[in-house]
Amino acid sequence: MKGELKYKILNFIEDRALGGVDFVGAFLSAGYGATLSKMEYESDKRARRRENYKWERERRQRLQKYLFKLKSEGLIDESKNGILVLRPKGKKAVKNFQDKIHPNYEREDSDKLIIVSYDIPEEFKKERDLLRGILKRLGLRMIHKSVWVGKVKIPRQLVLDLGKINILQFIEIMEVTKSGSLKSLG
Repeated sequence: MKGELKYKILNFIEDRALGGVDFVGAFLSAGYGATLSKMEYESDKRARRRENYKWERERRQRLQKYLFKLKSEGLIDESKNGILVLRPKGKKAVKNFQDKIHPNYEREDSDKLIIVSYDIPEEFKKERDLLRGILKRLGLRMIHKSVWVGKVKIPRQLVLDLGKINILQFIEIMEVTKSGSLKSLG
């Protein structure tokens, strides 16, 4: 029908605030006889691609800034061929960090089932990830991201350490005493 293409283009532009390049790209991608919905789809696809590119670029910039910070602190160095290497100060920092966050809790089996449940706020993300690693090393099994079970005794030192890093209040440690009943340990 005469004027249909003109109508599609004008209708498409009316609904969207697009730059000329975006419009032409979406129109050409959709094809000459494309429907309005096909042009909208192509436009949305281009917008998503642009947003992903922007997000990826920002992520790369943040990483580069952080690497620069590590270099300026003397923790890493870049060799002539572009390979990043740890400096002695960096190796020491890694060792200190590992000793700090990976305490070696003794695993002791139990006949009773232990359930560890937590709802740790996002601001304690590092501590939450640390707790997950410890629970895994103790032999508990993840039922849900924040619910772990296992027949293992929870070390007293772990409970004390969780209190020191201020996340114990977000954690519930329970022991199944009889079939169907729970006893809170924390």
